[in-house]
Amino acid sequence: MTVHKKVTIKTSEQIFKIKEAGKYSDELMQDLQNMCKIWTNLLELENYAQDFMDKNNVKWAFKWYQWYPANLCLSLNDCVVHWIPYDRKLKDNDVLKIDLWVDFKWWISDSAITVVLSKNKKYHELVSATKLWLDEWLKFIWPDMDIYDFGECVYSHLIWAWFQVIKNLVWHWVWNSVHEWPFIYNYPNPDWRNVVLERWMVIALEPITALKSQKVFEKPWNHWNLYTQRWDVWAQREYTVVITDNGCEVIAWLK
Repeated sequence: MTVHKKVTIKTSEQIFKIKEAGKYSDELMQDLQNMCKIWTNLLELENYAQDFMDKNNVKWAFKWYQWYPANLCLSLNDCVVHWIPYDRKLKDNDVLKIDLWVDFKWWISDSAITVVLSKNKKYHELVSATKLWLDEWLKFIWPDMDIYDFGECVYSHLIWAWFQVIKNLVWHWVWNSVHEWPFIYNYPNPDWRNVVLERWMVIALEPITALKSQKVFEKPWNHWNLYTQRWDVWAQREYTVVITDNGCEVIAWLK
């Protein structure tokens, strides 16, 4: 296994294990999405996920990572990421992000979706624009693609759609830990000019957007939950992909 600028170039055996993790991740994510109804308790989702993992003899990547106490991140409304599941039922007008990591024989997949339980047109437009960008740009991901250009594409697409990009949250490479350096921003950061993607890198692509906010903040009593700076609604979509000779292959996602 070689290293390029702190990024591991994966072997075929390692990619196989990440793909296996992705299969479990996709199945579980579909189940969780189907369960998301008004009056569903967040703990029902957390407990279902735990049972699913136990039944399939796979592990959680995130539970107890830096003392995070849950299997899922279930972030509601103005909380952008890392909300710890608790005894709270979903309500009309909620927006929920489900973020999960699956560990198959020490190799990890990472994916996230946003579920809207609201008739608010803007919420649906934000979620659709975020997913559309990711789906459309998969076809442009090739070896030698400049990472700076990738960030610029995210940013310009969402700004053109009259939404914002959360600038202090990132996407990352995937390895046998929750995150692999370096972290990449969803906007054209000059630090990443002339740094390119290479084949057999595995990446978690995750545009994180909002109606109005460009940054997140944490509250003093909980360093995990990060909130939009203007208390508005956010959206996220995340896929794990491997860079191939012919572009990229999606390992973990929900269509």
